[in-house]
Amino acid sequence: MEKRSTTRFYDQGSVICSLFNAADPHDAQMLNFSQSGMCFRTDKLFRPGTTVMIRLNQCPQCEAVQQEEGGLRTMTLAKVQWCQDDENPSGHRFMSGVQYF
Repeated sequence: MEKRSTTRFYDQGSVICSLFNAADPHDAQMLNFSQSGMCFRTDKLFRPGTTVMIRLNQCPQCEAVQQEEGGLRTMTLAKVQWCQDDENPSGHRFMSGVQYF
C-alpha cells in the first residue's frame, strides 16, 4: 500500500549529488521525484541518515513540474532515507531514496 501523501513523477533526468559540504560530486540518474523527495541511482553509497546536496543537471521532461508548484527542486539538501545495492557491475549500482529538508 502506498503511504505517500504527494504525487510521484516518473520523469527521468540526471542530477549531481554529494555529501553536504564535501567536494566529491557524483553523477546520478534520477528515477522519480515528488514534492517531498527523490529516488536516484548512483555509483556512491550514501548511508541512511546522511545529508546530501542534490543539483539538477538535466531533465528534458521535467519543465512542466516547477518547484513553485511543489514539484522538482533544482538544488536542495535532503536526508537519505534508504539505500539499496543492486550489485550492478556496470554503472550506477546504488539506488537511494531521499527526503527534502
